[in-house]
Amino acid sequence: MSIANTPRLLIVTGASRGIGAATARLAAARGYRVCVNYHRNRQAAEEVVEGIEQKGGKALAVRADVRDESDVVRLFEEATRQLGPLAGLVNNAGTVELQSRLENMDAARLHRVFATNVFGSFL
Repeated sequence: MSIANTPRLLIVTGASRGIGAATARLAAARGYRVCVNYHRNRQAAEEVVEGIEQKGGKALAVRADVRDESDVVRLFEEATRQLGPLAGLVNNAGTVELQSRLENMDAARLHRVFATNVFGSFL
């Protein structure tokens, strides 16, 4: 099989719902094998995978917290082991928590938001 015919893997973080799920579905429709990353909602991630596979695509749901380096390493290892070589990554996972004014946010909340939205993207 030539490189041009090798199935392409796309990992989409935060892909169990919303924009991430839509991105995973679109990527599958365009021929990518898709790793549907989720943090908490396994059922929603499995529904995205099932929808992709019902349309002839190949997908895998992998639980990983993008704030945790060992989880991120495991996510990439599992995805490439089961779906082939990595072609791309969509860093979609993010959190805002409850809307509030800055003076009402404590340091713990800021750490959670930055750990997911900033450090998670780099990991």
